[in-house]
Amino acid sequence: MKISTVFIVLLLLPLISGCSAIISAPETVYQPREVQLLQHGRHSSLLLTAADQSRLRYSFGDWAWYVESDQSLASGSRALFKDSKGALGRQIVAPTTAGENLAAKVGVGIGQAYLFQVEAAQVDALIKSLEQQFTASQSVPFYSAERHLSFVPHSRPYSYSYNSNHQAADWLRALGLQVQGNPAWGNWRVKDSTTAKNH
Repeated sequence: MKISTVFIVLLLLPLISGCSAIISAPETVYQPREVQLLQHGRHSSLLLTAADQSRLRYSFGDWAWYVESDQSLASGSRALFKDSKGALGRQIVAPTTAGENLAAKVGVGIGQAYLFQVEAAQVDALIKSLEQQFTASQSVPFYSAERHLSFVPHSRPYSYSYNSNHQAADWLRALGLQVQGNPAWGNWRVKDSTTAKNH
């Protein structure tokens, strides 16, 4: 990528970062189950509570950058401007405990966590779908000790126009939440601010 292109992108980043996505939780939930949207800097993952109260964290990212930790300029430019190999990450997390340090349990920093109660049936359906994607892969899962996630190739390419935050937004919609606006930069806003908590 030319230096002039990099310069233009750097100039545009403050404008891009001003974009936000507004999440609206369902007004009525008959059989509630807890889910959390976790924000790790500009990257997001989703923590789902299963029927047995165990938890599964899922994440989406660029394979070279996120899995292989190739954070060179060339890798970053490719992830930003071109479709590249996507990665589906999965982590099994112990059930909730009183006063838990969630960041310590997942093993990575959490800037903010957004807690929602959604229909249990929709959580079960999303877990089933994601588990099918994960186990259907013909690749042996790659475990990243740095990310605390096991990765398989995702069927969808990664790009700036569909990054981890776009994927998280789609997962939230599958759970019955509404997401409006641009989630690209991970600037989340929750319509009911009481659902957000800091970690």
